[in-house]
Amino acid sequence: MSIILIAAIIGIGAALLLLTAGYLFGVKRGYKAREQLRKQHQGQQEELALLHQDYPQSDQGEDESLRTTIRRVLNPLIQREKLSFELSHLQAVSGRRSDLTALLDQIAEKGNFSAVLLSDEEGWPLATSGNARDPDRLGATASLLLLLADRIARDKSPAPLSLMVHDESNTVTLCRIFRVGDQRLSLTAVSTGVLLTPTALDPALVKVDAVLSSGA
Repeated sequence: MSIILIAAIIGIGAALLLLTAGYLFGVKRGYKAREQLRKQHQGQQEELALLHQDYPQSDQGEDESLRTTIRRVLNPLIQREKLSFELSHLQAVSGRRSDLTALLDQIAEKGNFSAVLLSDEEGWPLATSGNARDPDRLGATASLLLLLADRIARDKSPAPLSLMVHDESNTVTLCRIFRVGDQRLSLTAVSTGVLLTPTALDPALVKVDAVLSSGA
């Protein structure tokens, strides 16, 4: 009986030793694995830190370049919308033809135009904004543009509603042809540094029509 007990104790002890050895081996392997993972994580953190040092300025530069590009693309659109809004909200005048100059002054101010001219069908000036430095030359230009519009409309071709001249000094002259009753008129504006659209003056035509239609 004692021999069996001793054998059992020895067997249990051997089993415990095996379990302990296995546990210690597992612990050792787990420690090595954790240590390896820790070193790998530390290495990744160091790489990320280096990347943040190398690329922040480049990223900021690219973002600024993108913002500059967006502003350059959108700026003409913003200017056109602003011009349309300003010319759509001209202050009312008394309705007398004598107030045409005041109305053209408003158009010149709101549109930042260096000159605004209203001409009849023959190209003769009806009114000119006060800031026009060379109204005679502008009148001659408007007359030529009206003549060009007539030639384009020959042989039943569609008649032009507006004509633009863009010269080498980056000055744009826009001539908008319209009718008030049975009269054919032209509203001509001169702008420097801003490219106008063919319909840029359209919002102002309502007020011009109202003054001319008054007949006073």
